[in-house]
Amino acid sequence: MSLSAQTSPQPDPTLSEIIAQLQEQLARKDQALALAEVKIKVLEERLRLDRIARYGKRSETLGDLQLQLLDLEPGVSSEEVEAESEREPLQPQTPQDKSPSKPRRKHPGRQELPSHLERV
Repeated sequence: MSLSAQTSPQPDPTLSEIIAQLQEQLARKDQALALAEVKIKVLEERLRLDRIARYGKRSETLGDLQLQLLDLEPGVSSEEVEAESEREPLQPQTPQDKSPSKPRRKHPGRQELPSHLERV
């Protein structure tokens, strides 16, 4: 074997150029993605502030999801928004007994069989 066969071949110059171009392209796309994420956050905050301005100061106590629902309602007045913001959250309803004050009677259970019957 010769000395030139043992050394690794030099990378093709066109291959290194392609790699450099791809790295530059990746860097540009990363920057564009970061910029888009910042724009989305700014627009979401503007939308939230617009909803608060539209539905009044009382709407600040409402959550973002409640404000989104109010946007979907065709005719929501500021009085309704104010009443909704003052209202306490609903508690889950539990089934109540029909007569809680009346104590339950014990069930008598089975009666004993008459003694004249055969047991099987």
